[in-house]
Amino acid sequence: MRPQLKAVLKPTAVVLLVVAALAFVISRTSSLRRTGDQNARVWFYDQSEKRLYAASPDIFPPDRGIGGKKDDGVRAIVVAFRGAQSGARSRRIAYLQTYTPELKTLLDRVRAARAAGRPFEGRVPSRDSDYFQINTLVSRPEGTEWHPSSTPEAQRIMSEWRSWRGPDGQPPVVCAP
Repeated sequence: MRPQLKAVLKPTAVVLLVVAALAFVISRTSSLRRTGDQNARVWFYDQSEKRLYAASPDIFPPDRGIGGKKDDGVRAIVVAFRGAQSGARSRRIAYLQTYTPELKTLLDRVRAARAAGRPFEGRVPSRDSDYFQINTLVSRPEGTEWHPSSTPEAQRIMSEWRSWRGPDGQPPVVCAP
């Protein structure tokens, strides 16, 4: 091989290896970042179909659902006993949660403003504000009555699953899809 060709090939090979290594590192780093909330899922319950389904945590209830009546998909807090979270028969709905039309509209407007890259002009209530608590409704899975989450009845509904016990006396844990 000619010395001139060798002089050109060596640096070219080194540059190609460095570029390949950088491309590998960049792809690994970006894929690690993508495995966060974008892949997260939460449970929703279609009330007319009486079925759980997985959805993005970015969806505000009520959701359109998976069939039957439109807009009857509500967030479901699902629990199971340790070691049995993956089994569909082991999961149990602790309670259901939805938002009033006013709160859902407000949150949809905030999301739309952020998606458009502009600030939201209105006031955004914090999750622990009275407005948010009054406009977040909870119900038992078999119930037909919805209660503002700040009421004593709602507090009972949201906490009663903590007293449930598994076959070995273990408490349930909240599980994700």
